[in-house]
Amino acid sequence: MNNSDNVRFKGGAFCNRYKIECQLTSLSPLHIGDGCMESDEKRLPKPDKKSNDESPKFTTVITDTNERAYIPGSSLKGNVRRWLEQVLTDFCVNGTDLQLACVNDTDRGKYLEDIVKENKKNMTQLVEKLRQTLKITERLFGSNTNEGKLEFWDADMADPPKIPEKRDGVAYSGYSEKRGTILLKSVAIDPKTGTAEKNKLYNYEVVPKGATFNVTITGQNLNDAELGMLFFVLDGFNSSIYPGMVKIRLRVKAFLIPFLFRFFDNRI
Repeated sequence: MNNSDNVRFKGGAFCNRYKIECQLTSLSPLHIGDGCMESDEKRLPKPDKKSNDESPKFTTVITDTNERAYIPGSSLKGNVRRWLEQVLTDFCVNGTDLQLACVNDTDRGKYLEDIVKENKKNMTQLVEKLRQTLKITERLFGSNTNEGKLEFWDADMADPPKIPEKRDGVAYSGYSEKRGTILLKSVAIDPKTGTAEKNKLYNYEVVPKGATFNVTITGQNLNDAELGMLFFVLDGFNSSIYPGMVKIRLRVKAFLIPFLFRFFDNRI
């Protein structure tokens, strides 16, 4: 996996570039917040219309220039990397101590930076040292010393699903076709008692179950092992052990190789 003879870096001599187009479907409500709160009388009216109180507010999701919910590429990349590193950290290559990933190592970043400092006067020596040192996940997603080979584009929402008054036995409210979202309610939980805190009902905006997003991933200068790891990553989207509370499903729509030169040599 870490054979330096066929390892290239993204900014080195061009070898290939892959593009994969997928469709991601949310199997449960999805909230990627933008840190803001809004009030909208049409979507979330006051419990008592005669009251002089302000309209209740809800936390909002991140939206694109068309004010429609989307998934930032950085969110996709970060979650995919986290899942892959958790899965691979305890795996070694062919019974050796050569790990495929490295997590929870607070000294890892400094170790890589020290390699750069020690070899910065000899670029050829530095590149070769990094080829031998970087884990496959660091080559794909980046580290303190190198740019990752994979790019995750922002995933725009396809046509948002039409939401009936009731779906799967759950009442949905505050539907916005423009934003492709609905509003849900929840309560804050007291960490000491494990029960709902008094007067702590809150509202939040989510993308509903069944919404689909267009996902595009590109990879440059990938060797066979790295390309295989990319497909393992894509299959990980459908894993039952995927991190977090949100359930999703990913379907590959197209695998494109617009530029491909199948050769490797000793250049960067």
